Amino acid sequence: MFNNAGLIGDGEVRVTDASTDNFKRVFDINVLGGFLGAKYAAKVMVPAKKGCILFSSSISSKISIGLPHAYKASKHGVVGLTKSLAVELGEHGIRVNCISPHATVTPLFQTTTGDVR
Repeated sequence: MFNNAGLIGDGEVRVTDASTDNFKRVFDINVLGGFLGAKYAAKVMVPAKKGCILFSSSISSKISIGLPHAYKASKHGVVGLTKSLAVELGEHGIRVNCISPHATVTPLFQTTTGDVR
């Protein structure tokens, strides 16, 4: 199961300009969405005693770069969720991993950066 849904949210990079509603929306998609995907995948995988759950995080979970706080914090949350689930579900033969790529040219990246090659 591949948890790849995510959004950057509003481009506010200063906490004083950040919207609480935007912060919640980013967490709902990036963290809660991944949690729910893993939850329902695990309901199938645990009885089968096999499976793989893969999350997409971001290099921003490791270094601080000029992205919105909500995005960076949510990607830290994805890494933490991955570690927590790996411990629990590993006992059932289920692998849980996370990739944290640098910028990958996707439609989301192009929209955010204005790069519409």
